[in-house]
Amino acid sequence: MSENPLRNIISSEYVYKGHIGNLRVDMVKFPSGELKPREVVEHKPAVAILPVDEKGRILLVKQYRHAVDEEIFEIPAGIVEDGEEPRGAASRELREEIGFLPRRLEEIAEIYSSPGFCTEKIYVYYAAELAPSPLPQDDDEYIEAFGFAPAEIEKMISERKIRDGKTVMAYYWYKSGNPK
Repeated sequence: MSENPLRNIISSEYVYKGHIGNLRVDMVKFPSGELKPREVVEHKPAVAILPVDEKGRILLVKQYRHAVDEEIFEIPAGIVEDGEEPRGAASRELREEIGFLPRRLEEIAEIYSSPGFCTEKIYVYYAAELAPSPLPQDDDEYIEAFGFAPAEIEKMISERKIRDGKTVMAYYWYKSGNPK
C-alpha cells in the first residue's frame, strides 16, 4: 500500500491543553505543494455502556451537555482515566451514573466519535445482570437514570428525543438480535 500523500505533516503546534483533550494544529503539505492547517482535537479514550436490566429495560441517563447546551438522553459514558483499562472504566461509570455493577459486560464495538477532527475512541459495551453497587457521581455531573422498554427507545429515536450517536448505534446493535 502506498504512503498517503495527505499524511505529509510539516509541523504541529498545541494551541490549547486541557483536562480531557488538547487542540493541535498540524500544517499539512498537499501533493500540489500547498500548505493547509488541519485542526485536531486530541481526546482521551472513552467508554459507553448499554445496560439492560432484568425486566429487559434499557437504562439511560439524562444530563445537561454544555457543548450542545441541552439536556439529553444517552447511555452511561465517560472518560477512561490514565492507567485505567476500558473495561474497568465501563464498570466504574455504570456504578457512578446508574448505581449498578454489571456481572456481564461485553465489548461490542470500538468507534470514533468524529474522526474528521477528533481522536476520541469510544469502547462500547453491553451490560446485563446488574447488581446494586453505587459510587458517588462526579462533582460536576447532575445525572438522572431512567429505564425504557426497547419500543420506547425506538420511538424516542424516531421523534429525535435521542440524538446521541453512540446511544443510537448501541440500541440498533441490540435491536438486531444481539447479544447472541
